[in-house]
Amino acid sequence: MGISQARFGRIWPGHVDGLIAFLTHLRAAFDGDLDAALIMAVIGSAALPRGRMPDDLSYAEFRRMDKRDEYYSPLNTFSIAQITGIPRETARRKLAQMARRGWIIRDERGHWHVEPTGAAELEPMTQYSLEYLNRLATLLRE
Repeated sequence: MGISQARFGRIWPGHVDGLIAFLTHLRAAFDGDLDAALIMAVIGSAALPRGRMPDDLSYAEFRRMDKRDEYYSPLNTFSIAQITGIPRETARRKLAQMARRGWIIRDERGHWHVEPTGAAELEPMTQYSLEYLNRLATLLRE
């Protein structure tokens, strides 16, 4: 039995409350479009150096990292649609909307990247997600 099953009565309410708060913030930031939020999360996660990120890397250090592009896993519209389960044409429309907002850009190879404007405007969402994770980590330690 895992810790979440053993301490369900303490962990589950904190998880649900935190998830609701986080999704509410995401919904507002994406004008009610949680599919767009999911797409942006997938694009943003493509820049994470999975398997090569030090366990003790802080968020502040990650933000200052040089050459983050060397870790980037290229994602085109088709890949994003496959990962999210969102129909390709729907994903294409949502990607185009976020590109018009200046949040993402498509490179010459058709790969999507988060623009600095998008990262800056959505920084509060990152902070909310970190708060949610901190809450869960505290519940798991107690």
